[in-house]
Amino acid sequence: MGQVRKKGLFEGDDLVECGNMVLAPLPIGFAVFMVHLATIPITGTGINPARSFGAAVIYNKTKAWDDQWIFWVGPFVGAAIAAFYHQYILRAAAIKALGSFRSNA
Repeated sequence: MGQVRKKGLFEGDDLVECGNMVLAPLPIGFAVFMVHLATIPITGTGINPARSFGAAVIYNKTKAWDDQWIFWVGPFVGAAIAAFYHQYILRAAAIKALGSFRSNA
């Protein structure tokens, strides 16, 4: 396939293969579509925290604030899980692999 020149902000000229490009918008759009289908009956599809927060502030009724907790708790729980996974699984595996590499050298 053809090659395209790519110049990034911090890297030099790189060649990018056009034939191996992933069409990212397609799976992202499909995922958003599926979330909309699943959550329209439940929340009216409030998948954008800023937009849901703004609507809750303007509407200012109790029902509008009932589901706001997920937008605040969810990212913190996800970040804690990701930090644990990185620290105790990914880094542990890398240290173990590096240790076995050093002992064999």
